Amino acid sequence: MVASSGPLIQSKEPKPQMGKLGPSAPKQGKEGSKQKFMPPADIIIKSVEKESPGADGRRYAAAVGFMERDKKAKTIQIGNTVFIITPPNGPQVELHIASVESPNEIVQRLKVLPNTLKQLGIKKVVTYSDNPAIKKIATQTGLPIKMNQSQRMVGNQMKPTYQFEMDL
Repeated sequence: MVASSGPLIQSKEPKPQMGKLGPSAPKQGKEGSKQKFMPPADIIIKSVEKESPGADGRRYAAAVGFMERDKKAKTIQIGNTVFIITPPNGPQVELHIASVESPNEIVQRLKVLPNTLKQLGIKKVVTYSDNPAIKKIATQTGLPIKMNQSQRMVGNQMKPTYQFEMDL
């Protein structure tokens, strides 16, 4: 019996993969043109610079890269959204989101994220944000996310902060 070495005809089109660790394939946009796929570092840079004007997105992306290299973080890219989880191998992780996509697309990415996290053995996700728009996004996912509001030190001042928790 001869074992197959794979398909004889290889497609030149990449296969789309939702919830894949690392890069995923481009997908069709609303106008029928292909969405431009971006590397994780570029997404992180653009997201940080958009959310925090004056912040050095390259420095943050480099820090994430070093943390990933040292196995202190893991990135999960779905479309043009990058989820950064720390620590990468515990049952409870802290989640950070970097995205260049619209809020509606981020909602769709968050809906499929729990399946990937469960595959990694993660049982609970926690994240924080001082952006009220994130509360709206979390609600729109329909996922069982617990939300609390508190105060947290951001820079040199106390700011209202939302804490989000989800058991997987």
